[in-house]
Amino acid sequence: MPISLTNLLSKYIPENNQLERIWILAKTDFKLRYYETTLGLIWAFLHPLIRMIIYWVIFSYILNQNIPNYGMYIFSGLIVWMYFQEATRKGLMILRSKRYLYENIRMNLYDGFTSSILSTVIGLAFNIFVFIAISPFFNISYSFHILWMFPLMLNLAVLVFAISLILVILNSFLKDISQVWDVFLLGMFWINPIFYAKALIFETFPSLMYINPIAGIIVNLRDVLMYAKAPDMMMMAFDWLYALVLLVIGMLIFNRYFHKAMEKL
Repeated sequence: MPISLTNLLSKYIPENNQLERIWILAKTDFKLRYYETTLGLIWAFLHPLIRMIIYWVIFSYILNQNIPNYGMYIFSGLIVWMYFQEATRKGLMILRSKRYLYENIRMNLYDGFTSSILSTVIGLAFNIFVFIAISPFFNISYSFHILWMFPLMLNLAVLVFAISLILVILNSFLKDISQVWDVFLLGMFWINPIFYAKALIFETFPSLMYINPIAGIIVNLRDVLMYAKAPDMMMMAFDWLYALVLLVIGMLIFNRYFHKAMEKL
């Protein structure tokens, strides 16, 4: 990071107002993701839409998945999965990507993570807004149950925050952890009910729905957004339990090894 840019950031990112600092970092991070592209922020909409169309064609016409409103079914799963994948990959690299901030600005140790999570939550909220906006064209209606999307989104964000705290420390000591995490994500991608009905696997192995918090969030958010149903409360309780336990573990690990991790970079 050039000294001039570091000085510029040091000048414009406040040291005393934590909320303002987090918001500025999150907003800047979100804009920079698409800054050098021709279409800019339009990619925030096009990326999940293009993936939805590709998977819809493959699974509807080639693999013959007979699910009503299958395009929207895929979209609802991709909304959760793409956020989880992007946010954990970014979280894993926080100490490297924001090292210059930790070294030059007085800030809370968690501010880098909070701003990163917030920037990806902006993208998550945008995708959900698009989903809701186009839903009437697919005869999808809503009830007051749609308000459940907020605790579900918060659950997902807390889970990502917790996992990122653990991954970023591992990444400082084990240089191959990013490749290992990519392989893990690939496996998770195919065992979550993104493309197929949850009954295909989870009626045979029902415990998988409760030991895999991402699957639970996908199913619950889909019920809220597509079927005007309340979420499965037991499943949501398990998902929150996983998120909070991992958050405590992540904070303990991060607080203990942060300075050693910075020395390793």
